[in-house]
Amino acid sequence: MINPVDNENEDIQGFVLAGGASSRMGQDKAHLRVGGKQFFERAVTALSPICHGPVSVVGGNHPDMASKTYLDIEFIPDFREICQLPQAPIVGLYTALTYAKTPWVAILACDLPFVTGDLMIRLAGYRSNDIDVIVPLQSDGNSQPLCAIYHRDRCLQVVKEMVENGELKMRTVVSILHSRFVSFDKLADLSGSASFFFNVNNPEDHKSAVKIAGD
Repeated sequence: MINPVDNENEDIQGFVLAGGASSRMGQDKAHLRVGGKQFFERAVTALSPICHGPVSVVGGNHPDMASKTYLDIEFIPDFREICQLPQAPIVGLYTALTYAKTPWVAILACDLPFVTGDLMIRLAGYRSNDIDVIVPLQSDGNSQPLCAIYHRDRCLQVVKEMVENGELKMRTVVSILHSRFVSFDKLADLSGSASFFFNVNNPEDHKSAVKIAGD
């Protein structure tokens, strides 16, 4: 039996993960553009409808981002930058869970530029008192833990121990936690669903993303 929680936004804080090495891209992916916006801006826009307070950007080299005063953004350092932790998305998740002040934490990697607010609203609707994390499944059946909603208190210790033990795979995180996997057929009716989980890792991916956006 699922015990739903209040679907208001006061209990969710949003974090964009922008601290990747971008070695395959050759430049900071957070600053790439598609559809007239930088990737980090698109991620902030996608998270904003479900979040209480400013959306935070975790990690990355973003000295010019703070000048974008039209966006309500908080910039925080990735723990890997201050604790000499390894380069891995789980460290960004660990950072977000530690900084969060709300019961739920929405995570979105900046290199998933076609995630929308509608998708995040749909995922947020699956929050319940007996679930640790809400994770969408892609059309290929794989989970996407970098576009997910985590319960801060029930996830933080597990993630902390994994980082400390060098267990860095995000899909291991959601396999250990009590996860609600949302099948793609429950998301496919949303506008733009075919591209929700298009991941931009290299210049060719970026060219494809530009074409998808119709730039």
